[in-house]
Amino acid sequence: MRGIFLFLFTIFSTLHSANVSETQISDQIRVDLQDRLSSNEKSIVVRLYKLNGYRALWNDSRLHQLSTVMKNPLFNYKNRKFDTKSIKEIYYLLDNSHIEASKYAKAISRADIAMTDSFVRLVKFVVKSDVNWDLVLKKLTSLKASDDIKANWEISPHKIPPLHEIYSAIKDGRLYDFLDSLLPMKKRAKRLVKILKKYKKLPPFVKLKYYRKKLRLGMRDARVSKIKRRLRLSGEYPADAPVDNNFDYALDRAVRIFQKEHLLKANGVVDVNTIHYMNTPRYEIIKKIVLNLDKTKLYPKQMPTTRAEVNIPDFTFRYFEDDELALKMRAIVGRIDRPTPIFRHDISYFVLNPTWTIPDNLVRRDLIHVLQENPEYLSEHDIKVYKANREVEISADDLLPYLDEKKGYIPYRFVQQPSNQNALGLVKFMFPNRYAVYLHDTDNRSLFKYRYRVFSSGCMRISEPFEFMDLLLKRTKKLYTKEDIEKIFDSGKTTTIKVEPLPFFVNYFTVVKDGSFEYFLYDIYAYDKLIYESSEGHIKEEFELPKKRLVSVKKTTDRLSN
Repeated sequence: MRGIFLFLFTIFSTLHSANVSETQISDQIRVDLQDRLSSNEKSIVVRLYKLNGYRALWNDSRLHQLSTVMKNPLFNYKNRKFDTKSIKEIYYLLDNSHIEASKYAKAISRADIAMTDSFVRLVKFVVKSDVNWDLVLKKLTSLKASDDIKANWEISPHKIPPLHEIYSAIKDGRLYDFLDSLLPMKKRAKRLVKILKKYKKLPPFVKLKYYRKKLRLGMRDARVSKIKRRLRLSGEYPADAPVDNNFDYALDRAVRIFQKEHLLKANGVVDVNTIHYMNTPRYEIIKKIVLNLDKTKLYPKQMPTTRAEVNIPDFTFRYFEDDELALKMRAIVGRIDRPTPIFRHDISYFVLNPTWTIPDNLVRRDLIHVLQENPEYLSEHDIKVYKANREVEISADDLLPYLDEKKGYIPYRFVQQPSNQNALGLVKFMFPNRYAVYLHDTDNRSLFKYRYRVFSSGCMRISEPFEFMDLLLKRTKKLYTKEDIEKIFDSGKTTTIKVEPLPFFVNYFTVVKDGSFEYFLYDIYAYDKLIYESSEGHIKEEFELPKKRLVSVKKTTDRLSN
């Protein structure tokens, strides 16, 4: 592509200096737009020339800018060529001096149209990437039928900017500024591109051998030097530290950093599991970074500076104030067969001493089976049953007819009363949504110690809910003192506290830059795979979940939990 552009700079100067009138070029452009252009973006290209009176849009200066933005990974991180058949044909003719004077206008027309089409395609890539997002949605929906997984992701790709904005960017020679203004999630995209550049510059990783013998601080082994070279490449091991066979403190620190970046137990011990992640091929890491750049296309250009987020693959809750990280804690998310939906909403209130009304789907999936095993489960967990507004007593046999989803509405409400053993804990944070999921405390804090925290039925639990509550109390109209909150908790009374709406995002990023660390996370719901197989050049119409998963449904089952 670079060669074509450089050659065309010279040719365009020659052609424009020839005795070719604008009228001839304009007439030829009209003909070529009608007869020669077969691009998917034909409608936009034709309208751009109509705005320009069918005159040529490109000159040397604009071509130079186009060449520059095409090579910029911030805009073209997949290095898409975007060169049409017309460019290749013209390049061949020009390179072999086959252009006759009578065909100068035709050469200018076809090259100009090709450049316009290339720029329009680049604009589309910047705002949408080359992923077929409709296909992604179709595949997510199909998981319900194929694997009994109700996967939800609110996907709304950006639209191509208005025609007059594209036209002005070309005419005014503002290609970089225009594309930069279109970038979704610009700050995250720039961080990911920086990581992408780093790994593209690296040589392929030498594969390390697997040994049963573990390596740790103080040992001397021939494998140590190879591990040092591997970690030096990716940056965990210092460039000025010695590459020898001694497992020293520098390597111990480097291994711990690497383990942390991959959510491994950061103990500095090089075992089979750590070697497995070190042996991830460089091209797979690059592919992972690129997929995460694709996902930025689903987010706003500018994220709210004050917001809360849960990123599912690293099981982490983050709260930002003025775009600075103010609070970070562990989170528990939906099981791999009951994934947490990916969407955004506003936290508008929180509830102290919450009750939990068990959703119908959990009654069918879990509660009926639990009651069959333990008829006293309801009383043991302080769960009351209501029919209409009247409290009733029931058994598993009363519920068996409703195991079938076709029966529809279950005429009973199961409400767990406020207490320390309530599945929601002592506080829940509400962002009313059609998935009936929310953020909350938990009665089972032991689950936060696990690496893959996929234990819920879709809701998100956070490890330090009261710290987040304290921050939200600053967003209330009424002033609440610490004593006020303690009285509410002591009363056991369910209490709702409204707050100034706080933007809340559920994200799915498997490459995360957090402080000085670059995290490469496991594709827990296999959504990276699904997106990859819905992108140009890799399309698969049907999606199959991987047969082997690092987390199984059995291991993550936490029965009757939200």
